[in-house]
Amino acid sequence: MQYFLLFGFIGSILAIGLYSFTGWLRKRNVGVLWYEWLIGSVGLIMLLLAIQHLFGAMSELFPYAAWSGFAAIGIPALILLLTAWQLISRRNKQS
Repeated sequence: MQYFLLFGFIGSILAIGLYSFTGWLRKRNVGVLWYEWLIGSVGLIMLLLAIQHLFGAMSELFPYAAWSGFAAIGIPALILLLTAWQLISRRNKQS
């Protein structure tokens, strides 16, 4: 039950954040291409998967597996998110 509330809270924060982020992009006239949305979405999903893996393995008392899985999934997720951010910022800086 506690994880349902935790991930429900994470989902609601994520939805509010994405709504605010798209509003901020529209307000500043920042164009985002479809593949930048795709890279960012895959990175965000991987980051959420890493967080879920961390909580799941910690609840089963496997701290080494929790942290190593979190690093193995979380680091590529951060790389994808940074790649999407760099693509957007460099393309909009040129125009």
